[in-house]
Amino acid sequence: MPKINFATVDSINDFAPLPDGEYVCSLTDIEADVTRAGDPMWKLRWAVTEGEYAGRLLFDNLVFSPKAMPRLKLVCASCGLDVSGELDLEPPMLLDKRARVSVYQDAYIDDHGVTKVRNQIPYDGYAAATDDGNDYPF
Repeated sequence: MPKINFATVDSINDFAPLPDGEYVCSLTDIEADVTRAGDPMWKLRWAVTEGEYAGRLLFDNLVFSPKAMPRLKLVCASCGLDVSGELDLEPPMLLDKRARVSVYQDAYIDDHGVTKVRNQIPYDGYAAATDDGNDYPF
């Protein structure tokens, strides 16, 4: 059996939603899935890389449907990919890329009727995050 010292564990609040705002993040994981409508989808896991909340995670989905293409283009451009033409997009092309991700807190009711709060990334919640301090959306 593993020996665990819970006195050294800070808090479960590391899973509390982040305050509304913008965070420089790195894309750490992409999991392929399918929406209920049958469209291909990637589940994204972003890690905050700077500031007070460095190391905290944000989650989002990219859907590959005609309606979602403008958002997909925004995410790819924010990650530094050339979106001026055709692109055969694969997860390694986005992994470890940085972007500025906007989030807000959203209340919802879970399966047990309990109101909870989570972070949401808006449709247009991505922008480039550059090392030179200049941030621009494309």
